[in-house]
Amino acid sequence: MDDKLKIKLLIGDANYPMIIDRADEEVLREAAKRVNNMLNMYRETFPNLSKEQYLAMVALHNGAMNVQKEGMNNTAPFNERLKRSVGLIEEFLDKEK
Repeated sequence: MDDKLKIKLLIGDANYPMIIDRADEEVLREAAKRVNNMLNMYRETFPNLSKEQYLAMVALHNGAMNVQKEGMNNTAPFNERLKRSVGLIEEFLDKEK
C-alpha cells in the first residue's frame, strides 16, 4: 500500500499541490485552514496591505506562537523549584525526628 497522497491546499489565493504521507493529511489541512483564517482576519483588520505583508504577518504570528510554546515546554525552572521544595521538606522532616 502506498502511504503517499496527492493533495491541493488552498492558502490565500493560491493552490499548492503536495505529495504527503497519508498520516500528515489531517494536520496539514487544519494548518492551512488556520493560516487562511488568520489571513482573512488580517485582511479585515488592515484592508490596504499587500499579499506579501499579510503572509509576513501570519508567519510572524505563527513564529511567535512557536517560541511561546517552546518556553512553556521548558520544565527546567519547575524542576529546580521542585527540587528546592523537596529539599526543604526533607530538612523539616529530619528536624522533626
